[in-house]
Amino acid sequence: FDFFHYTTKIYIMKILLACLSYREFTGSELYFYELSSALRDAGHDVSIFSPFVDSPLKDKTVGINFCTKNVISKESYDLLIFSHGKVIWEYLKNVNTKKTINVIHSEVLDLEEPIVDDKVDEYVGIRPTIVEYIKSFPSVNKPVKLIYNPFDTDRFNPKTCKKKKSNKEKVVLFPGSLDYLRYQPLKYLLDLSEKQNFKVLHVGRNDYSTVHPNFVTQEPRWDVENLYKECDIVSGIFLGRTSIEGLLCGKKVLQFDVDKSGKIKKVYWHTEDNLDKFNKHTVATNFLNE
Repeated sequence: FDFFHYTTKIYIMKILLACLSYREFTGSELYFYELSSALRDAGHDVSIFSPFVDSPLKDKTVGINFCTKNVISKESYDLLIFSHGKVIWEYLKNVNTKKTINVIHSEVLDLEEPIVDDKVDEYVGIRPTIVEYIKSFPSVNKPVKLIYNPFDTDRFNPKTCKKKKSNKEKVVLFPGSLDYLRYQPLKYLLDLSEKQNFKVLHVGRNDYSTVHPNFVTQEPRWDVENLYKECDIVSGIFLGRTSIEGLLCGKKVLQFDVDKSGKIKKVYWHTEDNLDKFNKHTVATNFLNE
């Protein structure tokens, strides 16, 4: 055995990620951005397939291949990771791959129902409640694993996102697409803001024309970590990107659980142990070690 010339061989995998849309700075689209970049950094050959690929998210993506449906029908892959199976599975069902993982991002959106097919080897829920949701389908008979949302902890951490002492304004940051699932939580916050005198700062797509003296909304933006420097509390629905970014930045997190119609089921302060489980490199390793 030659100790001086021994090197560890790294097996380079050919990996295909697939999702419904890869365009905006939001939810599941950012999930695939972070996961793809972590797999790329680990030295793997990573491709993304989506029927809808466009700016601004594509412009931020470096070192990743973007494939058409014709390309993925001819290639062979070591691993396929996909979401939004209700729509996307039609493109993927004949892809040649050694292993297929269906990632589920929501327990309340029909789009996120698990795909029951012999070609699916495994299911992944991004939070414990989604794991239970997947297991509630009697037809799901493959392994179901918990692997959390991936984040860039160089961007989202207490040091980078510390609020300046000179900023005395009380702010609750409410990121995410302001849709029917988040409308009631926003109303709850605005009602509370009148009693406790704080501002609600929203960033993301806005489906409603909300006018309130304590409400400010911004268009989706990449450098959202700069808004975490302005807030004391972060609020969002479920254990999604908003809540986790807040935890990673050292903020208090007020979390809402809602039902399929957007009605509030629970409001609570959320805490988590072992925040490294959200680091995108940890998440990527969990997929590769499956």
